[in-house]
Amino acid sequence: MNITNIMSVRFLSASLLLSGVATYTQANENNHRTHSNDNAFKNSVPYDPPSVHDDHASEHGGQIHLSTEVETKWVKDDGDGKFQNQLEVWLGTDENKLFLQLNTDKKESEKTEFDTKLMYSRAFKEFWDLQTGIRHRYYPEREVDKNQTYFSVGLNGLAPYFFDTDIYLYAGKDKQYLMSIETDRDFLLTQKLIFQPYLHTEIIFNDDSKYAKKSGLHEMSVGAKTRYEITKQVMPFIEVGYKYEHGDKQTAWQESESSSHGWIYGAGVQFLF
Repeated sequence: MNITNIMSVRFLSASLLLSGVATYTQANENNHRTHSNDNAFKNSVPYDPPSVHDDHASEHGGQIHLSTEVETKWVKDDGDGKFQNQLEVWLGTDENKLFLQLNTDKKESEKTEFDTKLMYSRAFKEFWDLQTGIRHRYYPEREVDKNQTYFSVGLNGLAPYFFDTDIYLYAGKDKQYLMSIETDRDFLLTQKLIFQPYLHTEIIFNDDSKYAKKSGLHEMSVGAKTRYEITKQVMPFIEVGYKYEHGDKQTAWQESESSSHGWIYGAGVQFLF
């Protein structure tokens, strides 16, 4: 064998040796990567699929809340003073609530009148709730029919331009059908001083009761409250407004009463819990 053949054999042997080393090295590296990935997977936090029994209601407005608002004030109305109180409580979730509202009205030298509403509220649209329930009114000065009960249905929500609005229809015995509309809006004069104009109306469609009201626009109050938020829970206020009343029908139990109007002035405090 000549020198050329010997060099060719040695070069071929070296090439095969280097190829084997490279293959072995690549195999070890791939094997190391595989074991590393396996260890990383084993050491990772295991995936726990959500159970069908998991309750996510609290993440979608399912929390149960309780809100209580109390307002008490002294009002000077057409020369007569009266003490008025309002308690409003609601309990429920963002979609379903129970509302309880109690109003008392005590004029000077007269007994206290009560107006109570118990309503179920269901959210049907953004910012709007549909409500249904009963309304009960107590008139202690009447000789008969001191208690009046109505079926009620209405809307509660935020009208365009942030007007807080309540619209209710009432139906009671003696063919009593009426509607009330209340709306107001807050304007911040400062961070603690708030100006709140309001409009309250009551419309009589029909009334054949012993103490019947005249049909049409029975009552309307337009005015404004200015409150100061000492805290978010305690807010004293003053109120100035103008009130119109259409009057009563002539019946066997009462004389006809003509319409009246005049300024109203009030001061009180509001509590929110």
